[in-house]
Amino acid sequence: MDRELFMRMARDYVEALSKYDSEIVWDEMTWSQLAWSAQFIVEDRTVQGFVITEINTFAVFPPAMCIAEFYVVPEARNRRIGTHAVETVMKNWDGDVFLYILDQNRPARFFWTDVEAELGWTRIERPEIREEPGCELRVYKT
Repeated sequence: MDRELFMRMARDYVEALSKYDSEIVWDEMTWSQLAWSAQFIVEDRTVQGFVITEINTFAVFPPAMCIAEFYVVPEARNRRIGTHAVETVMKNWDGDVFLYILDQNRPARFFWTDVEAELGWTRIERPEIREEPGCELRVYKT
């Protein structure tokens, strides 16, 4: 992974999120540590975004994949690139998936609702996955 490119995109992503939540600020140290789990979203040999996932294990419950961060550059949106990226990431995962959407981030809400419908995901309850203030928790059976 090209660390410099990732960090530039991560900074743009944080800047975009800060429009919805002013407490979100750029922290290069945090993003440097996350870079190892990121995958670039590529179309026609051009990086169009990134997705960061992590597998969460729970004491007596099945593991679940968290889509921790997801970003598509503005000029590449509304072309199914994001949906295709989600399909690609999920190809080798056969369990539940969860993610958090900032309450004020309407574009993200619409995107994940479309992904849910297009990929046939079903929303489920997983009480061991905790809610986060200011966010909507979505948990899916894939």
